[in-house]
Amino acid sequence: MEFTVINSDIGRSGRDDGYHNGSDAASIRKFEHVGCLDLSCSNILHIANLCLISSTNLTSLKLPVNRIDKICNLDSYTNLVELDLSHNHIKQIENLQGLVKLKRLTLNHNPLTNIQNLDTQRDCLEMLDIGCCKIADYKFALYLRKFKNLISLIVEGNPCQTEPIDSQRTFILSFVQSLLVLNNKTIAVEERKKALDTHSQLIAILEKNDKKWKRLSVDEQLRLEQMASRKDAFLDGIPEGEDVDFNVSVFRNPTVEQVLMENGRYGIYNVYRGYADDFRRLITEITEAAETSRGIRARLVDEFHGELRQLIDDGVNESRKCVSEFTEYKKRVKCGLSAGGGDHVSPLINADVACERFGERTRATWLTLMSHEDQLSRKITKMIDALRDVLEKQIVEFKQLVNSRFCMLQRQQNKFLQFILEYAVSSVQSDDMNNRISRVSRFTNDISQCMESQASQVERAELYITKSASKWLDDVFDKFNSEEFQRNRRKILEIATFIRSQNKTLKQTQS
Repeated sequence: MEFTVINSDIGRSGRDDGYHNGSDAASIRKFEHVGCLDLSCSNILHIANLCLISSTNLTSLKLPVNRIDKICNLDSYTNLVELDLSHNHIKQIENLQGLVKLKRLTLNHNPLTNIQNLDTQRDCLEMLDIGCCKIADYKFALYLRKFKNLISLIVEGNPCQTEPIDSQRTFILSFVQSLLVLNNKTIAVEERKKALDTHSQLIAILEKNDKKWKRLSVDEQLRLEQMASRKDAFLDGIPEGEDVDFNVSVFRNPTVEQVLMENGRYGIYNVYRGYADDFRRLITEITEAAETSRGIRARLVDEFHGELRQLIDDGVNESRKCVSEFTEYKKRVKCGLSAGGGDHVSPLINADVACERFGERTRATWLTLMSHEDQLSRKITKMIDALRDVLEKQIVEFKQLVNSRFCMLQRQQNKFLQFILEYAVSSVQSDDMNNRISRVSRFTNDISQCMESQASQVERAELYITKSASKWLDDVFDKFNSEEFQRNRRKILEIATFIRSQNKTLKQTQS
């Protein structure tokens, strides 16, 4: 038999519902609704060409005893419950993220060395067969301990054997505690209790580590939320924690460090702490202003959405009232046409008059509905403009405060660096004039570079914050205007469709 990939002929031969070859459209449609497909012993090299099979209906796929060396092309089969890839050449478990309902996975007699990439199946996997592979250690037990619904596991035939042989079973039972069957042998209550007692100390350590990682995960989530909050408040350009004074690089400067180290007893550190406290105070004021600004903006936008929703509801109710009146009129017209004319009036003339009047009423309804939409659109546009004026004023005030605090911060930094420079120059006590000039020059250049670096850092932070504020404002109102434009077009289209359908209905009634 030649090596091949999955094709329609192989697929038809592997169906479990008694299907035989056929080429008509009805047969193909029936083939697409297959729920179980067994393609064992088909010399398949690659999982591909499954497009004939519905990804919605297929729940069981069996591909044992083939030549497959890679798991792939199964992501769309989200309803797959059973997958059998035993007796193949698969070296790694991969590409199973889409199989969110997989309960039974059979991978025995494959050159697997590790169990991995099954995180998506932690809550659904019930049976796993990895017997007679090439797994050489017990790391898989630590990995599988998080699979809370795994009740059957087969691992015999792997090289990770121990002496005595029962110790392997005890080790696995102590960690994968959800198991009811191991290596096709039922687990007794006494056996499980013995396994837990044997490895109780190791289990306690692992549980402690789990709690630690859970706390770290919670801390990381809080950190991400804080980052999102800072982004909303335009604070991404503001340093946090130990960097909040904006001067970590300054205080690692050779001249600053030398002055602090050589003159600690003269109160230089007190001066340093005074300036550092001023830096933190200014940054705190900027941060609080940003948080206050975010709160005000959120409240204004929420109030706008509430008023907008009420305005649109009122407009919809007004339009519904107009449509209801028109519908009642249409019913009377249809009743009149059905009754025909009077004793001395031709039914044809009566119908023509009714249709003419109905056409006039339809045009009047059209104009009324369009007038309602036009008024509503103007009110919404006015509301958007009013909100923008309020928010622009609030953003301008915030930018002015930021600019003021950053200017003060820059002055404080320069004053501190100037103080350090003067102290460093005055402390030069060498009799050698050339050496004195050289050291003074080095101090001056060093501090000058610090001033330039800090000025650039402060300028970048301020620019980022002000640009972020402007971008937020533009983005918000671009979205508002776009949504209003789309709503307006959709409403006009609905009105036009309604009027056309009414005219069409009346013509059909007349004929």
